[in-house]
Amino acid sequence: MLLINHDYRFRLLTLSGCLLLYACTAQSIDHAVPATSAVVQTYVYLCEAEDKSIVVSINGDRGHLFSYQLSEALSREPDTNIYSGSDTYYKPDNPPGLAPGQSAEITIKGVRHSNCKNNPRAAVWEAAKLRGVDYRALGQEPAWQLEIRVGQGFLLITDYGENQLEFPYADAEVNQAQRTTRYVSRLDGNSINITIRGEECSDIMSGETFSSRVEVSWQGETLSGCGRALH
Repeated sequence: MLLINHDYRFRLLTLSGCLLLYACTAQSIDHAVPATSAVVQTYVYLCEAEDKSIVVSINGDRGHLFSYQLSEALSREPDTNIYSGSDTYYKPDNPPGLAPGQSAEITIKGVRHSNCKNNPRAAVWEAAKLRGVDYRALGQEPAWQLEIRVGQGFLLITDYGENQLEFPYADAEVNQAQRTTRYVSRLDGNSINITIRGEECSDIMSGETFSSRVEVSWQGETLSGCGRALH
Protein backbone atom coordinates (compact mmCIF):
# COMPACT_ATOMS: atom_id res chain seq x y z
CA MET A 1 0.00 0.00 0.00
CA LEU A 2 1.11 3.61 -0.66
CA LEU A 3 4.35 2.94 -2.56
CA ILE A 4 5.82 6.30 -3.62
CA ASN A 5 9.11 8.08 -2.86
CA HIS A 6 9.42 11.86 -2.53
CA ASP A 7 11.73 14.27 -0.63
CA TYR A 8 10.18 16.52 2.00
CA ARG A 9 11.84 18.66 4.64
CA PHE A 10 11.67 17.44 8.23
CA ARG A 11 9.83 19.89 10.43
CA LEU A 12 9.18 19.98 14.16
CA LEU A 13 6.91 22.85 15.09
CA THR A 14 5.96 23.82 18.61
CA LEU A 15 3.02 26.19 18.66
CA SER A 16 1.64 28.24 21.52
CA GLY A 17 -1.84 26.82 21.10
CA CYS A 18 -3.23 24.29 18.69
CA LEU A 19 -1.85 23.83 15.19
CA LEU A 20 -2.94 26.29 12.54
CA LEU A 21 -4.51 23.26 10.89
CA TYR A 22 -6.27 22.00 14.00
CA ALA A 23 -8.55 23.35 16.71
CA CYS A 24 -8.05 20.98 19.65
CA THR A 25 -10.03 20.07 22.75
CA ALA A 26 -8.84 18.84 26.11
CA GLN A 27 -10.44 15.44 25.63
CA SER A 28 -9.13 13.88 22.44
CA ILE A 29 -6.94 14.87 19.53
CA ASP A 30 -9.54 13.25 17.29
CA HIS A 31 -11.87 16.15 18.04
CA ALA A 32 -9.58 18.43 16.06
CA VAL A 33 -11.36 20.33 13.31
CA PRO A 34 -9.06 20.81 10.30
CA ALA A 35 -8.88 24.28 8.86
CA THR A 36 -6.67 26.24 6.51
CA SER A 37 -6.01 29.93 6.05
CA ALA A 38 -9.18 29.89 3.95
CA VAL A 39 -11.02 28.26 6.89
CA VAL A 40 -12.38 25.17 5.18
CA GLN A 41 -15.15 23.69 7.32
CA THR A 42 -16.37 20.12 6.95
CA TYR A 43 -19.55 18.69 8.47
CA VAL A 44 -21.05 15.20 8.52
CA TYR A 45 -24.79 15.34 9.07
CA LEU A 46 -27.10 12.51 10.07
CA CYS A 47 -30.73 13.49 9.64
CA GLU A 48 -33.81 12.17 11.38
CA ALA A 49 -35.01 8.70 10.29
CA GLU A 50 -32.05 8.29 7.91
CA ASP A 51 -29.05 5.97 8.07
CA LYS A 52 -26.90 7.62 5.41
CA SER A 53 -24.88 10.73 6.20
CA ILE A 54 -24.63 13.96 4.24
CA VAL A 55 -21.20 15.63 4.00
CA VAL A 56 -20.88 19.38 3.49
CA SER A 57 -17.59 21.20 2.93
CA ILE A 58 -17.60 25.01 3.06
CA ASN A 59 -14.78 27.33 1.93
CA GLY A 60 -15.83 30.96 2.16
CA ASP A 61 -18.61 31.65 -0.36
CA ARG A 62 -18.22 28.24 -1.98
CA GLY A 63 -18.88 24.71 -0.87
CA HIS A 64 -19.79 21.19 -1.86
CA LEU A 65 -22.43 18.74 -0.72
CA PHE A 66 -21.90 14.98 -0.93
CA SER A 67 -24.75 12.51 -0.43
CA TYR A 68 -25.88 9.12 -1.69
CA GLN A 69 -28.26 11.00 -3.98
CA LEU A 70 -25.82 13.42 -5.59
CA SER A 71 -22.62 15.42 -5.32
CA GLU A 72 -23.04 19.11 -6.08
CA ALA A 73 -21.17 22.41 -5.76
CA LEU A 74 -22.71 25.09 -3.54
CA SER A 75 -22.63 28.88 -3.66
CA ARG A 76 -23.59 31.25 -0.86
CA GLU A 77 -26.56 33.47 -1.52
CA PRO A 78 -25.63 37.18 -1.11
CA ASP A 79 -25.87 38.57 2.45
CA THR A 80 -27.08 35.26 3.91
CA ASN A 81 -25.68 32.08 5.42
CA ILE A 82 -27.60 30.00 2.87
CA TYR A 83 -25.73 27.88 0.32
CA SER A 84 -27.45 26.36 -2.68
CA GLY A 85 -26.95 24.49 -5.94
CA SER A 86 -29.33 23.55 -8.71
CA ASP A 87 -30.76 20.67 -6.64
CA THR A 88 -29.58 21.47 -3.12
CA TYR A 89 -30.26 23.91 -0.28
CA TYR A 90 -28.10 24.15 2.83
CA LYS A 91 -28.63 26.49 5.77
CA PRO A 92 -26.41 25.95 8.83
CA ASP A 93 -28.09 26.85 12.12
CA ASN A 94 -26.58 28.68 15.06
CA PRO A 95 -28.67 27.49 18.02
CA PRO A 96 -27.80 28.47 21.62
CA GLY A 97 -24.90 26.47 23.00
CA LEU A 98 -23.78 25.07 19.65
CA ALA A 99 -21.20 26.28 17.17
CA PRO A 100 -22.54 27.34 13.74
CA GLY A 101 -23.11 24.36 11.50
CA GLN A 102 -23.64 21.78 14.23
CA SER A 103 -27.21 21.53 13.01
CA ALA A 104 -28.60 22.51 9.62
CA GLU A 105 -31.55 22.64 7.27
CA ILE A 106 -30.84 20.56 4.16
CA THR A 107 -32.98 20.02 1.07
CA ILE A 108 -31.90 17.72 -1.77
CA LYS A 109 -33.90 17.34 -4.98
CA GLY A 110 -36.92 18.97 -3.35
CA VAL A 111 -36.87 16.66 -0.32
CA ARG A 112 -36.31 18.37 3.03
CA HIS A 113 -34.14 16.37 5.44
CA SER A 114 -35.26 16.96 9.02
CA ASN A 115 -33.32 17.47 12.24
CA CYS A 116 -29.85 17.17 10.69
CA LYS A 117 -27.09 17.05 13.30
CA ASN A 118 -23.34 17.22 12.73
CA ASN A 119 -21.07 14.43 14.01
CA PRO A 120 -17.82 16.28 14.88
CA ARG A 121 -15.76 13.10 15.21
CA ALA A 122 -16.83 11.80 11.80
CA ALA A 123 -16.27 15.27 10.33
CA VAL A 124 -12.56 15.12 11.28
CA TRP A 125 -12.11 11.96 9.22
CA GLU A 126 -14.07 13.30 6.27
CA ALA A 127 -12.05 16.52 6.32
CA ALA A 128 -8.81 14.51 6.22
CA LYS A 129 -10.13 12.50 3.29
CA LEU A 130 -11.05 15.67 1.40
CA ARG A 131 -7.54 17.03 2.05
CA GLY A 132 -6.10 13.99 0.28
CA VAL A 133 -5.02 11.94 3.30
CA ASP A 134 -4.90 8.23 2.40
CA TYR A 135 -4.50 6.69 5.86
CA ARG A 136 -5.14 8.19 9.29
CA ALA A 137 -4.46 6.87 12.77
CA LEU A 138 -4.80 8.19 16.29
CA GLY A 139 -4.01 7.24 19.87
CA GLN A 140 -4.46 8.53 23.39
CA GLU A 141 -2.44 9.02 26.57
CA PRO A 142 -0.49 10.76 25.19
CA ALA A 143 -2.75 12.01 22.41
CA TRP A 144 -1.32 11.75 18.89
CA GLN A 145 -2.37 11.31 15.28
CA LEU A 146 -0.70 10.14 12.09
CA GLU A 147 -1.51 10.99 8.48
CA ILE A 148 -0.10 9.19 5.44
CA ARG A 149 -0.40 10.82 2.02
CA VAL A 150 0.43 9.07 -1.21
CA GLY A 151 3.26 10.92 -2.90
CA GLN A 152 3.87 13.26 0.02
CA GLY A 153 4.94 11.62 3.27
CA PHE A 154 4.17 11.01 6.92
CA LEU A 155 2.81 13.61 9.32
CA LEU A 156 2.88 12.85 13.06
CA ILE A 157 1.13 15.23 15.46
CA THR A 158 1.61 14.85 19.22
CA ASP A 159 0.79 16.61 22.50
CA TYR A 160 -2.72 17.66 21.45
CA GLY A 161 -1.38 19.38 18.37
CA GLU A 162 1.58 21.21 19.92
CA ASN A 163 4.21 19.25 17.97
CA GLN A 164 4.18 18.45 14.25
CA LEU A 165 6.70 16.15 12.61
CA GLU A 166 7.06 15.43 8.88
CA PHE A 167 9.11 12.71 7.18
CA PRO A 168 9.53 11.85 3.49
CA TYR A 169 7.56 8.95 2.10
CA ALA A 170 9.22 5.51 2.11
CA ASP A 171 8.30 2.22 0.48
CA ALA A 172 6.27 -0.18 2.58
CA GLU A 173 7.44 -3.59 3.73
CA VAL A 174 4.34 -5.80 3.53
CA ASN A 175 4.05 -9.21 5.20
CA GLN A 176 0.89 -10.87 3.93
CA ALA A 177 1.18 -13.85 6.27
CA GLN A 178 1.40 -11.63 9.37
CA ARG A 179 -0.97 -9.02 7.93
CA THR A 180 1.46 -6.19 8.68
CA THR A 181 2.67 -3.16 6.76
CA ARG A 182 5.83 -1.41 7.97
CA TYR A 183 7.39 1.91 7.04
CA VAL A 184 10.77 3.26 8.06
CA SER A 185 11.59 6.83 7.08
CA ARG A 186 14.77 8.75 7.92
CA LEU A 187 15.86 12.33 7.53
CA ASP A 188 18.66 14.40 9.07
CA GLY A 189 19.56 11.71 11.60
CA ASN A 190 15.97 11.25 12.73
CA SER A 191 13.78 8.24 11.98
CA ILE A 192 10.20 7.11 12.34
CA ASN A 193 9.00 3.50 12.35
CA ILE A 194 5.34 2.77 11.59
CA THR A 195 3.73 -0.66 11.91
CA ILE A 196 0.13 -1.22 10.75
CA ARG A 197 -1.46 -4.53 11.70
CA GLY A 198 -4.59 -5.83 10.01
CA GLU A 199 -6.55 -6.54 13.17
CA GLU A 200 -9.53 -4.91 14.85
CA CYS A 201 -8.73 -2.10 17.24
CA SER A 202 -10.81 0.05 19.62
CA ASP A 203 -9.94 3.58 20.63
CA ILE A 204 -9.51 3.66 24.41
CA MET A 205 -11.29 7.00 24.78
CA SER A 206 -14.21 6.89 22.35
CA GLY A 207 -14.64 3.11 22.06
CA GLU A 208 -14.82 3.51 18.27
CA THR A 209 -13.77 0.41 16.33
CA PHE A 210 -11.15 0.56 13.57
CA SER A 211 -9.89 -1.94 11.01
CA SER A 212 -6.21 -1.78 11.97
CA ARG A 213 -3.85 -1.42 14.92
CA VAL A 214 -0.95 1.02 14.66
CA GLU A 215 2.38 1.49 16.43
CA VAL A 216 4.61 4.52 15.81
CA SER A 217 8.16 4.55 17.19
CA TRP A 218 10.04 7.83 17.36
CA GLN A 219 12.88 9.07 19.60
CA GLY A 220 12.77 5.95 21.76
CA GLU A 221 9.02 6.23 22.41
CA THR A 222 6.33 3.92 21.04
CA LEU A 223 2.85 5.30 20.45
CA SER A 224 -0.04 2.84 20.14
CA GLY A 225 -3.41 3.42 18.56
CA CYS A 226 -5.88 2.61 15.81
CA GLY A 227 -6.38 3.65 12.20
CA ARG A 228 -8.11 3.14 8.89
CA ALA A 229 -7.62 3.76 5.18
CA LEU A 230 -9.58 6.73 3.82
CA HIS A 231 -9.49 5.84 0.11
